[in-house]
Amino acid sequence: MRGRKLIVDWKHTAEELYARYKQERNIHIAKRLQALFLLRRGTPTRQVALIVGVSRMSIHKWLTWYRTGGLDELTRRTRGGNRATPRSRLTPDQQAQLIQHAATQGFRTLREAAAWCRETLGVALSERQMRRLFHRLGFRRKVPRPMAVRADAALQAQWKKGGFARR
Repeated sequence: MRGRKLIVDWKHTAEELYARYKQERNIHIAKRLQALFLLRRGTPTRQVALIVGVSRMSIHKWLTWYRTGGLDELTRRTRGGNRATPRSRLTPDQQAQLIQHAATQGFRTLREAAAWCRETLGVALSERQMRRLFHRLGFRRKVPRPMAVRADAALQAQWKKGGFARR
């Protein structure tokens, strides 16, 4: 059983679509590019949907986006709707103060960081918002490395200096 012939005014070659697909880091957009690549090569829509792992309706929706705005429109759309990126509640100056304080004195907990922001900057943030902000700013938890109870500091120092030969 054959459906209608797929008519698309292709703005890109199969090779261009494949190159974009291979370099894309976002897996959701990569799926869309893979689907377009397969369709451009002549693979039927039903088979493309099975290969990519989405419904045929998703394939047709992606094709509509491609037809209206090309790859820009296809990659602009985000998963879960077209939500705007979350805007930080801190100004760039306040973020700089937070980074400076975290680098010099540090914070032991997210609650402590939220309290500092409330008292110093006058901005009330929840612990969850602090976690997201720290993640966005590239902060990571500093956790001490575990040390064996029976570890001998002198032997470890000798090992680090290269005092032991490899087997």
